[in-house]
Amino acid sequence: MPDSIRRYVGRASHAQDAADLPCFGLRVESHLLQVAIATPTADQRYELRIDEVHCEAADGWLNIANRHLLVEAMETLADRHQMRRRAIAVSLDGDYCVTRVTIGTHEEVNSELAMLANRVPRYLQLGPGEKVTGVARRKIEATVDYAVTGVVNRALIQLIYDAMRSVDIEVSWVEPSLVGIARLVGQPNLWGDRPIMIADGTGKQWDVGIACAGRLLLDYRPANANSEEGLREALDGHISRLRRFCHRHLRGVSGELEELLICGDGDKPARALQTIGDSLELRPCVLGVPELSAIYTMIDEELHPNCVPAVAAVFPLLIKVGIEEIPDMLVQVRRAPDQSWPRQMIRQCWPVIAASLVLIISYGLVSKERHRHTGSDRGRQMLESEIVASNVKFASLARRREWLNHFRNIEKQTSEPDWNQMLSEITQSLPDSAKLNEFRVESNGQVAIDGMVIDETLVYEIVNTLRRLPEVTQVALKGTAPDQVSQSSRFSVRLSTKRIVESKSIGARDE
Repeated sequence: MPDSIRRYVGRASHAQDAADLPCFGLRVESHLLQVAIATPTADQRYELRIDEVHCEAADGWLNIANRHLLVEAMETLADRHQMRRRAIAVSLDGDYCVTRVTIGTHEEVNSELAMLANRVPRYLQLGPGEKVTGVARRKIEATVDYAVTGVVNRALIQLIYDAMRSVDIEVSWVEPSLVGIARLVGQPNLWGDRPIMIADGTGKQWDVGIACAGRLLLDYRPANANSEEGLREALDGHISRLRRFCHRHLRGVSGELEELLICGDGDKPARALQTIGDSLELRPCVLGVPELSAIYTMIDEELHPNCVPAVAAVFPLLIKVGIEEIPDMLVQVRRAPDQSWPRQMIRQCWPVIAASLVLIISYGLVSKERHRHTGSDRGRQMLESEIVASNVKFASLARRREWLNHFRNIEKQTSEPDWNQMLSEITQSLPDSAKLNEFRVESNGQVAIDGMVIDETLVYEIVNTLRRLPEVTQVALKGTAPDQVSQSSRFSVRLSTKRIVESKSIGARDE
């Protein structure tokens, strides 16, 4: 019997806004369309149901010849579950897209993304023609960036997108299936932050990846893994290298790579589990839909391994994952959504409507002014009265201006510099070995200073210091003389201070 996965038994608080409308997760394969319908419940959870449509054509419906079959299948699901104009997330099978993961510093991730952009056109496994990408990038540590890139053939993604638009389905995003599965199994209380290997066999070929804490670390798609024996041979001998890969990128903060989760269609998971057995240094188990009772509920009959990709597709809508965390491969092909005919009419006729509004508003303003000036016989008298009143105001202003000039002249003539402040600045600028004997204020803003210094060479330093004072304009050294009593040198300096600038009279231009 397959080993069952561990269940999420605790009901942790799940902060989300209760929505009234259901949302959908659509899994697209070559021969299968599988949809997960998430209907909100009263307890702010979701009830999940699974529905699917199979393709009867041998070569599938992801080609131009069978495009009408894909449109009919989508229309069937849209009519059955009222999917039009709803939030729909799509996951694309790994047979048709390539996923690349980049982890490192900001500069390293930039360099890797630039190199990847050059290699994308040469992805021959996606077929000929132009390739388009979807990139999601975020910072997982202070110095570590994480980026995941999905690559798909433009003709294929255009075919899927046009088929959905033809049945009036609006797509939120299209991301690689393995990215969604890694996000689903990375929920708390499932496997924590330990690295987990995932083997997805829902397509034509086994898709192998390594996930940790909800992030895909590696998309490993062996070339010969188109059977269970091929999967075992591809993994055999590479476990040690994959464990070193996990240890290098997780930097030893997580556990070892020890478990392998297997999902897929039909009895492929059971056959793979039996084929692998104990031949690898891993514990293989079948991955059914995790029972996250705090987020959604499902009936036991639908908790099958083949339903995991569809549930993983709708899961970001349930936990409100931001669009910046989704490697949306529709970025380069998405068009504006179709609009109803009233909106189309408004879009086409808005210039005429805007011109009409401008003319109506202008005519109303002109009519208002004409009505205000019509019959105004006293317009001239009112204007003359305003002129006389203005002249009176200007005359009063001129008298006030004369008084203001007079008071300013008196202020300038009676004011003098702040000698106390100047004395404080001079004493603070003198060296510790200098002594000030006399500070004498003379006429015309002249100041005489006498003092003593121990070393005569300090006199020139004092003179240079005084010249840098803000109120001093000129410094003259009158002389030095030795003092026989104190063995010091006397010095005499005369300072010229800034004279008071005569104020200008306020005139008409100063108003």
